[in-house]
Amino acid sequence: RFGMVVSAFGSGAAVLLDSRGRLLDAVPADRALTGRPIAQHYAHLTAAEKGNVAVSGVVRSALRGQSVAAVAVPFSTPSGRRVFSTGYETSGSTLASFVDHTIAYRPHAVYLVDGAGNIIAASPRTGVARLQELNPALVRSMEHSSLGAVHGAATPSTFSVTDVPGTAWRIVIEVPNNLLFASVNGWTQTLPWLVFAIVSVFAIALLIVFARLTALSERMARSARTDALTGLANRRALNEHLTRATARARRTGRPVSVLMIDLDGFKQTNDRYGHRAGDRVLRTVADCMREAMRGEDIYGRWGGDEFFVLLPDTDEREAARTAERLRRQAASADLGDIGLPSGVPLSIGVATGTSTTPEDVVQAADLNLYEHKAARKSRAGRNSSQLKLELSR
Repeated sequence: RFGMVVSAFGSGAAVLLDSRGRLLDAVPADRALTGRPIAQHYAHLTAAEKGNVAVSGVVRSALRGQSVAAVAVPFSTPSGRRVFSTGYETSGSTLASFVDHTIAYRPHAVYLVDGAGNIIAASPRTGVARLQELNPALVRSMEHSSLGAVHGAATPSTFSVTDVPGTAWRIVIEVPNNLLFASVNGWTQTLPWLVFAIVSVFAIALLIVFARLTALSERMARSARTDALTGLANRRALNEHLTRATARARRTGRPVSVLMIDLDGFKQTNDRYGHRAGDRVLRTVADCMREAMRGEDIYGRWGGDEFFVLLPDTDEREAARTAERLRRQAASADLGDIGLPSGVPLSIGVATGTSTTPEDVVQAADLNLYEHKAARKSRAGRNSSQLKLELSR
């Protein structure tokens, strides 16, 4: 999956870090660096470790030692925060190609620079690393204004500087005056407006890129909180909701209830009909929960064949009614082809609390669940004994 993401970004270099900034995976692969902390050496990786999408200036790649500009995106997983970072070479990269085609009219000079004045990309291309070395007169003029004449230039020219949103980057355009003011008539009078329009388009394009990065980060976050089989919330997400709900109950004095749900005979269905049948049962229970629960209820898969429901502002009586509604819904499911003609039998433990903790209310629901299962087994045993007695008579 990591390799697919790197390929989608059109980059030949990327790293995946854990919550301590240690390298988990890289493209190109480098086993010698695996497990080593590298985030501390890069400001953009350090920022991403703290939960922020970050863009670097020109830095040396940890893998190849080449000059690159990188994007770092944090995302959450069940094992903690991870950071995805991909870099683009400043020489011959996608960024260089983009800047090269920003303005087709060649006498114009376009520079994409980082906060330290390093050239990330330029058109026409140059082998000089810093704008100060290439055009000191332009740099001096930029220190006093973002728009105006380049004082001290060998050829009189006008410049414009625009910040790239979300980064420390700037795009600088320099236009020779003999071209900018060649005529007050004809198409050349629109040239300054064309320059500024292109700068605006470039800024919008970068905003779109970062919007897509943000969307990717959000999709990864949702994936880390969702059970892949049922599409319901997973245990991690349920624990987060439970912590907030019990804190609210303690603060307001209003009760919170939980249901701990176990599928009776699930192992036998799996053993007899296979795991596909078991998966179908789990998805069926998930659909039943969607039908039976209220809009404000929070529910999901706790793990294995266990499900969990969080009922905010709900007392024990209402929680019991909800549990019974879910039992009826599951019993009406049509699964006769996998040995469940009467639907999916459920054992449900109910617990309610006000001044409670997440651990205490879950433990109480577990105990109530075990009591229900024990009572069911006891009734089944008595029914079996009664049948044997009647047959013996």
